[in-house]
Amino acid sequence: MSAIPALDHIAFTVPNLDEQIERLTSTFGMKLQNRTDHFALVRDPASGLTFELGRSDDGEVHFRHLGFRTDDVDQAHATLVDAGMEVSHSPHRREFARMYTSFLKQSGCLEVQLVKFD
Repeated sequence: MSAIPALDHIAFTVPNLDEQIERLTSTFGMKLQNRTDHFALVRDPASGLTFELGRSDDGEVHFRHLGFRTDDVDQAHATLVDAGMEVSHSPHRREFARMYTSFLKQSGCLEVQLVKFD
């Protein structure tokens, strides 16, 4: 990996997590990587793309963010801030996911998450 962010995952919320996992694994051959009551990671073995799925509270599907992995979250975060993105969550550690991460957004653009996994 390099300091240049590379697409890692796409995050959505869905009304029926069990149904969505079943569809992606049985119909599309994706593999369940991690699962809790309200969260799942499902990975496509052919491309390596991961869907991060959470439960939606309103019965609708919602796009949450694009996740990009990088060797240097702090540097990539600073570069994106310099390019005009706003900080949603400054770089921080998420022990449960074993990652160092940050979130950024820009009006009229998609929210992005930067990640470096252990």
